[in-house]
Amino acid sequence: MRKRNGCRGVTLIELCFGIAVVATLATLAVPGFRSALRNSAVRGALFELSSALHATRASSIIEGRTGVFCLCDGIGNCLPGKDSSNAWKAWLDIGGQPRALAAQTLSPGLVLRATRPRLSFWPDARAASPVTLTICDTQQVARPRSIIISQTGRIRLADADAADCRA
Repeated sequence: MRKRNGCRGVTLIELCFGIAVVATLATLAVPGFRSALRNSAVRGALFELSSALHATRASSIIEGRTGVFCLCDGIGNCLPGKDSSNAWKAWLDIGGQPRALAAQTLSPGLVLRATRPRLSFWPDARAASPVTLTICDTQQVARPRSIIISQTGRIRLADADAADCRA
């Protein structure tokens, strides 16, 4: 930098060049941040759902009652026969009356797909039927993840195929 009239500073050209370098670096970093945020949202929803399923199964065994999990609409009504939703809930069936255990609406842009819209955990530690739940990113940035529930009620996590998220 040259001294002009006793003041140090930067020229307009130097300032424009510095802004161009910062803008280029930011443009390169944004897709990485977006991908990391979407992957984090899918992982968070997966772990929350897995935790709720474990809690529902455990509560069913401990209390000797049927535990129920279902896909639901935004206001908490179970969806009959629909295979995807952005919300779910779990409860214990106590004499025909539900006792809520957990519920969640997924982050915007996430969808939960299921092979069955409703799952029951019996008090003898088994599930009524095997189910695969897949969390999909509608923006297709993050890879889908699945929770597989076996007939014995065991829950395991797995990577899913992108084809599982296509309607």
